[in-house]
Amino acid sequence: MILGSYLPILRVVIHGRSAVNILIATLISFSFSISVILSTFGLMDGFDFLLKSGLRHSSGDILVTSRKGFFRFDSDLEAIVKESKPLAYTAVIQTEAFILSGEKSKGILVRGIDPEGFKKSSGLTVKLNSSEIVIGNVLAKELGLNIGDEVALAFGKGNESSEELPGLRLFKISDIVTHGIYQKDLRFVYLHRNDVANQINVKDKVNQLILTYQAPSVPLQSLEILKKPQDYLRRNLEVNFQVKPFWSEFSFLIEAVKVEKFSISLILQLIVVVAVFNILAFVIYILEKKSQEFFFLRAIGLSLNRISHFWFLTIFSIWALSCLGAYFLTEVFNWGLQHLTFLKIPGEIYVLSGLSLKLEMMDYVLVYFLSLLWIFLAGFMAYIRIKSRTIIQGLRQEFS
Repeated sequence: MILGSYLPILRVVIHGRSAVNILIATLISFSFSISVILSTFGLMDGFDFLLKSGLRHSSGDILVTSRKGFFRFDSDLEAIVKESKPLAYTAVIQTEAFILSGEKSKGILVRGIDPEGFKKSSGLTVKLNSSEIVIGNVLAKELGLNIGDEVALAFGKGNESSEELPGLRLFKISDIVTHGIYQKDLRFVYLHRNDVANQINVKDKVNQLILTYQAPSVPLQSLEILKKPQDYLRRNLEVNFQVKPFWSEFSFLIEAVKVEKFSISLILQLIVVVAVFNILAFVIYILEKKSQEFFFLRAIGLSLNRISHFWFLTIFSIWALSCLGAYFLTEVFNWGLQHLTFLKIPGEIYVLSGLSLKLEMMDYVLVYFLSLLWIFLAGFMAYIRIKSRTIIQGLRQEFS
């Protein structure tokens, strides 16, 4: 019934090229405005998600280090770690070295790991045996390396023999990994823990413990999950131990993203306001240019309520079509971020090796709801204008 009376009125309203052009421009403008806000939300959430995921892929959930440097992971220390109820944990030796390939060299961070324990603790699969090395994908590109190539590593000899020349040893590349964090993909390499211990003469000592409390394959739902085990470890470990959550080195950046998301969302509402002005322009154009048609429709018995229903249904349809168009534009932008070269971000500046949009259902609900409020404000103004004009006023205007 409503649709039957709506379509004839719509044909009257959009009759003529100029009315159709204005309607199309209105839809494109509003769709673009909504997609800009969705894309901004998606970029902020995507940056936060990818940053945390990349950090967990190299640091687990909690990182334990000592101010004294190297320490023994003995039974007493292991008992305290187990009391915090981690899902998995592993000991790591981290040291600095130089990687040499041909005439190129690079300063790197070498991580001596137990491959199986490291996989359980960080979620990063490292295909590694003794005398093999795993490198980050950015480092591989920069040095032109592939799986199966050999590289030389220059190590210091540790505290006990610091006056000796650096030790030089060849390793075969067994795998190339991606953390998602540009600096880590450029600087981190992995060796078997025994290889590193022998090279720098630390015997059975380590300088890092990686602990995880939730499956690495599952995104961490809340940072508060780690507060309890973190507090426990700080209370029970010796004072020289430091307990840091995986995001600690980038905590300032994560906090800045949260603040920017809120402030930018407010600023971007101006874009929606501009699009609403386009909708108002369309409404005013229709009311002015089609006033004669509306007058005759009312004169032959079309009620004011029917006209009001028509306008609000039209406004709602514009909003629904704009939301659909915004979703499509957002998906196109997300695809472009991942596949188009000119949209790639410089990892050395923005930390991440790449970006993608991450939008939750609540992001869509919030943005669509706010846009609905704005567009119904425009519709209400049109309703007031329609309601204020009686048939008598139309007669006077028509024949004056």
